[in-house]
Amino acid sequence: MELSQLPLVLLLISHIHSGHTEETLKAKVSIKPAEHVFRGETVTLRCDIDGEGVTSWQYSWYKDDSNRVFSELQEHTFSPVTESDAGKYSCYGAERGGSRTSNISDEVTLTVSEKPKVKVSIKPAEHVFRGETVTLRCDIDGEGVTSWQYSWYKDDSNSVFSELQEHTFSPVTESDAGKYSCYGAERGGSRTSNISDTVTLTVSGRPKVKVSIKPAEHVFRGETVTLRCVIDGEGVTSWRYSWYKDGSLYSSNELQEHTFSPVAESVAGKYSCNGAERGGSRTSQYSDEVTLKVSGEFDHLVIYTQVKNADKSDSLTLKCCLGSF
Repeated sequence: MELSQLPLVLLLISHIHSGHTEETLKAKVSIKPAEHVFRGETVTLRCDIDGEGVTSWQYSWYKDDSNRVFSELQEHTFSPVTESDAGKYSCYGAERGGSRTSNISDEVTLTVSEKPKVKVSIKPAEHVFRGETVTLRCDIDGEGVTSWQYSWYKDDSNSVFSELQEHTFSPVTESDAGKYSCYGAERGGSRTSNISDTVTLTVSGRPKVKVSIKPAEHVFRGETVTLRCVIDGEGVTSWRYSWYKDGSLYSSNELQEHTFSPVAESVAGKYSCNGAERGGSRTSQYSDEVTLKVSGEFDHLVIYTQVKNADKSDSLTLKCCLGSF
């Protein structure tokens, strides 16, 4: 090698060495408040470049596979964010007034979905009787949130009366009746759900019950007698009936009517009944007792005769009596 070429070789070596030792500047994308957000929120993308020696960067933002720069700010905000803003975002930086550039960042995916739907359920039913245990439950159908703080509202009030997912009235009273709704807010975050539709809780007194006896409360041995349990209450479509005689359970055949055919003196007594909801937990009051009396059957006929003489005329009186043993 000629000596005249040596300075050029040394210069090239110096540049190569300098290129290998220069720090690679890394860019990173962050999304606030989260990478999965709901429509209507405010979302901010931020590009941070990890490198010293550059005092001012010009940023370039890219979405999905496009080469078009849609923003040159370090932070880009969507307010409100919509589903059209969802996608994969990356950025990189170029030194203002200089030649240095960063690496392009890894892509970060922004997911935008509808606010979660919320539903209120009431157990055991929306129409209950005073004294029962009633539970309201707020269910939120949405991904991306691991913990919700719940807010319950009653009627037209803006006052939150509970922050639990479930709220129980035990025992429930008429004052608890009303229209209930709920919604959720992310614990430790900014996301919220929609507010639910209202659900109406109706509370009424336990249904009154009455026993009737056909054909009469006093019958004779050998007749056909039917007891019937009538429950006066709304909200229950099907009852199971229980019959009681002289204070003890007599029949749990669950029928509304109980028939004796033929009736005997042994079934005489005081009868009452009550009802329990089929497939549910509601029960009626107990009826007042009604007394069934059974007498012996008619088994003989007695005719009394009486003859009177008055003013030389004869008079005959007949009297018919039914007797039993």
